[in-house]
Amino acid sequence: PCSCGSGKKFKKCCLHKIPVVKPSPEFKLINEPELEEYDELVLLMEEGDDALRNKENTKVCDIWLEVWDKLKPKFKRGVKNISDAEDVVKGFNFLFNWTQDLEIELGNAGSDNPEYYKKRIKYCDEFCTIFPESDVITIHNMKRAIAESYYAIDDVEEGYTCFSNLIEQYPDNIWSYVGWGDMYGYPMNKNAEPD
Repeated sequence: PCSCGSGKKFKKCCLHKIPVVKPSPEFKLINEPELEEYDELVLLMEEGDDALRNKENTKVCDIWLEVWDKLKPKFKRGVKNISDAEDVVKGFNFLFNWTQDLEIELGNAGSDNPEYYKKRIKYCDEFCTIFPESDVITIHNMKRAIAESYYAIDDVEEGYTCFSNLIEQYPDNIWSYVGWGDMYGYPMNKNAEPD
């Protein structure tokens, strides 16, 4: 519902009243989106949010991955931190939270359809490549999601390598060890027995 109190949905009420915020000069979009393109992204996000409320895991991921694919080319190469990207598309959504929500939803969808674990690996790898200077916890979580997903698709060797690298990079982060242990105590692959 729109925050103005009209009782209408935001997209049918005050969405078009949001002023277009010009990005700061150092963090520019490669091509500034036209208002129609911006509206399309907002509508896609809303459609994804509706699917999330309805617990349609794979639909959420399909929609949000489409949004991600539309956003990726818009970030200038100099933007290496997801927090800086927030300034580029202000008013769109909280990218910092949304990008992490997408990783989580890909994991949820993967438990229904393992193809989404593969999509999770690709997405998290892209995130870490585009935003390598994001906060340590976010990067760690993305890399841990990659490692977990390899275990989930039964590529234990690659998962083992990813967790080894994670512990080498973040030796003081307990969640590297806990996450790796979980792969053997609570296997993500439905065909695997606890070890």
